[in-house]
Amino acid sequence: MSLLIATQSYKNDTPTPFGLLLELCLSKGKIIRQLKINTPVESEEGGRLKPGLRGLFRFKSKIYTCSWNSVFIVDQESFCVEKTISHKWMSDLHGLYVDESGIWVTSSYPDAVILYDFQGHPIASLWFPETHLYKYPAKVDREMDWSKKGKHFRGFREFHANHVEVNGNYVYVTGRGEKLNNGKIVYFPKDSFISEGKVSDFDLRVYCSSLYGPHDGIWQDTNIWVTETNKSTIAIIDKNRKVSFRKKVISKEGEKIEYEGIMDFVKTTYKRLKGKPVKRTHWTRGLCITENSVFVGQSVLAGSNSLARVVEICKSSLKVRDCINLDIADYPETRIFQLIKN
Repeated sequence: MSLLIATQSYKNDTPTPFGLLLELCLSKGKIIRQLKINTPVESEEGGRLKPGLRGLFRFKSKIYTCSWNSVFIVDQESFCVEKTISHKWMSDLHGLYVDESGIWVTSSYPDAVILYDFQGHPIASLWFPETHLYKYPAKVDREMDWSKKGKHFRGFREFHANHVEVNGNYVYVTGRGEKLNNGKIVYFPKDSFISEGKVSDFDLRVYCSSLYGPHDGIWQDTNIWVTETNKSTIAIIDKNRKVSFRKKVISKEGEKIEYEGIMDFVKTTYKRLKGKPVKRTHWTRGLCITENSVFVGQSVLAGSNSLARVVEICKSSLKVRDCINLDIADYPETRIFQLIKN
């Protein structure tokens, strides 16, 4: 068995203008295939863009992954990019899901979930800043070329859509909030979204709240599993829409945990420590669930000597089984964004 992994790469604390799509053989604990895909690191306006690959999904014989402002369709056999799709609403793409309806993405800069056809034309869109999720709803400019906006732009933040998944006739989206623990999972009807091209405020509902920077969001029977990036944890939301389990992900029993939330770290480190290095644990992003195991991606901030790693957890006991470091010689500062079963 192998996993496909979408990554972001840095070298000497500097983002590289590409992302690596990796195939990791679990039995060997080694990377057996690697595809370098060019991705932007700077907008045409001069703003910074986050590098590398993000969402990852396999549909039929194709692998779908995305960068800041494009979706790449990769042939599974040849492991080569067959097609690239771009659109002006694609900006800071995060989640990616593909079914017969088309390509679902979360575009986190304008804070939207958009369904595209396989040629890259929008079928339907939901703009969260215009909904009741925002304290002060605001109209989003549909004419703007959002793909050219860089990180200097400070716009919509109150939800920040991360991951999208379709389950039955509903679409579920995870998103973090402005504070550490006000992330949410929201949902809305799929069929009416496609037929009407939008979602009414009444049909957009909160499934679960008080989450710590939720990413991923995978249905397993009546439960939703999420990674919580702000706390390096995984959490299970049960059928009563409550968190029934939450655990910090570590690679081995007895590992010392030095917790600092990723958002708190970014906001406070240089003020508090005046640039001095600080120890911090790996943070979680990327979740894959198989019949017997749960695989979680863990990474560190750029500039650290620690390697990104895939932690395997027993699905029944929820105890750690294995930990595989992604030892990529040329790019030791690689970070995991998403992983799926190949």
